[in-house]
Amino acid sequence: MRLVAVKKPAGAVAASRRKARRDAQDENRVISKETLEAADWVILVTSLARDEFSTKDVLALYRLRWRIELGFKRLKSLIGLKTPPGTDPRSAKPYLLAHLLIILLLEPLARDFEDSPRWTQAA
Repeated sequence: MRLVAVKKPAGAVAASRRKARRDAQDENRVISKETLEAADWVILVTSLARDEFSTKDVLALYRLRWRIELGFKRLKSLIGLKTPPGTDPRSAKPYLLAHLLIILLLEPLARDFEDSPRWTQAA
């Protein structure tokens, strides 16, 4: 396993710290110094080999993975993707494919509303 840790830019740090404080307040707990320090970093654990994937590559792949997660979140909330009806794979496959087609058609519109921050860090 490989630990990848990259310091966030100042604007992203401020936003992360605000969110950490807000989350702690919402849960009626005192935020620790360590939590605030961790908010300054993007911290990933990966099995990707260092000699094949640079830190920049790992971050790019993680960002792509996050976009996929957001896509499925949209599928669930916007178009009602749920467990396919029944248990027969012959009906489950078209159900999933139809929903994936819908999200592909909606993706250009949804991109305008995406809230995933864009930032780069030199590797």
